[in-house]
Amino acid sequence: MKKDATASTPPIIVCECQVIDVRPLSKTTFQIELLAPADTTLDYHAGQHLQLELDLDGTGKLKPLLYSIANGFAPEQPRRLQLIIQNASEFAAKVLNYLSELNNSNTPVRVTLPMGDAYLQTDLNLPHLLVAAGSGIAKIKCITEYILRQQPDANVNIYWSNKHVEDFYLLDVFQDWADRHNNLNFMPILESAAADWSGRSGYLYQVIEHDFDNLNGTQTYLCGSPNMVYGTIDKLKHRGLKETDCYSDVFAYAPREKKIA
Repeated sequence: MKKDATASTPPIIVCECQVIDVRPLSKTTFQIELLAPADTTLDYHAGQHLQLELDLDGTGKLKPLLYSIANGFAPEQPRRLQLIIQNASEFAAKVLNYLSELNNSNTPVRVTLPMGDAYLQTDLNLPHLLVAAGSGIAKIKCITEYILRQQPDANVNIYWSNKHVEDFYLLDVFQDWADRHNNLNFMPILESAAADWSGRSGYLYQVIEHDFDNLNGTQTYLCGSPNMVYGTIDKLKHRGLKETDCYSDVFAYAPREKKIA
């Protein structure tokens, strides 16, 4: 991953945010809305994440949890932070229940931000490929919002893969962006063909490989598991994709030599 020399990382701050909404996007996915204090100035790059500190066991010991910021910074809503959390395990259910309790009791949550180096830092005059598997779409949503705000005619191709049809909880949002911006293309992909799915199916890299003859110079952001990220990069090398043009949080927490472990 390379960085734009002009990009600087905003200072990390800690603040007490109110949980103002917890609402379902699907049967298993929830959107969390946080509001920073009135005297707080939020400053983060699209694609960064934050840390919540939650007392999940009622012991007074705060557990740090990392989540992608799902909304691009908007001057008209400078205190807003959005998260997308899937209820995919007992632990995730515990987190969602706890956040709902904070919302109901009007109790703030401690938030540390921004974190992460794989934020949007590339020349928007170059073609961009945004690739997400599952809940990785939260980061891609944030990046897309920023790109459309800064350069609405940017050349952007978005690919989102899921295992189940009901997991495409942001389908209408991305499709609306694609309808309104001629240079933005959005492709949802179901891992395996299904009777209730009329769209494309298969592995992410296979669909991208089919759609592009040459990815040389394409600035690529990948959000998913280490196997997905590295596998997609490796499979698309023959199409000209260079790892030096790729950005992912995986590079920091699961370098190639550690990806299997």
